[in-house]
Amino acid sequence: MDETIRICSVDKNAWSSIVQGFDPNILQDVLEVYGADGEKVGTLCESVDGKSYINGQPETAYLSLQAAATALVKGEQ
Repeated sequence: MDETIRICSVDKNAWSSIVQGFDPNILQDVLEVYGADGEKVGTLCESVDGKSYINGQPETAYLSLQAAATALVKGEQ
């Protein structure tokens, strides 16, 4: 059974308080991910070079937002 998630964009003014370990200038987008139960699962960051990161952790890059969201929801980060 597929799990429905909701992804919401974070206002750019709040990026620095949410994302640590990144220069906000290299980010293209920051998104919050919510599970089917409405609880926040985590945060996705997309850099200007197209890489995606989970919960502001620059150590692990994903090739797409979809791959990062899947890993986040499945708890693979």
